[in-house]
Amino acid sequence: SGCASEARLATGHQLGIHPARTASADGLQAMTDRHSGVRLWVAPQPVLTEVDVQQAEMAFTPDGQPAVILTLTDAGRATLAALTRTQLGQPLAILIDGELRLAPIIREPVLDGRVALTGFDTLEEAEQLAGDWLQ
Repeated sequence: SGCASEARLATGHQLGIHPARTASADGLQAMTDRHSGVRLWVAPQPVLTEVDVQQAEMAFTPDGQPAVILTLTDAGRATLAALTRTQLGQPLAILIDGELRLAPIIREPVLDGRVALTGFDTLEEAEQLAGDWLQ
């Protein structure tokens, strides 16, 4: 499956889940969310990427907007749980193709390994991402 993953990564969209802060800190890069205009300082290296995605499925928010629900691998689930335990009260920067797309504030540890992505411009964009990250 290594070859299939490499081929998918070469043509698909990239996901990066990064620790972030609401204030400047050494080693972090400033980024602005294109939808909210919120400015964050993001760790340059992701702790999770699309290779940590076990399953991706389409869903809709209560107000009918498209969403992609990611279920992480066992290793990804453990990484996300550890990250969210140590980063309570801080944002979790979710980058798609290098662009800051979501930055939810971590209110409690995420132990189930599931991440909901919202804020897509179109249904087609969400469907394409879900398709790219299916394994």
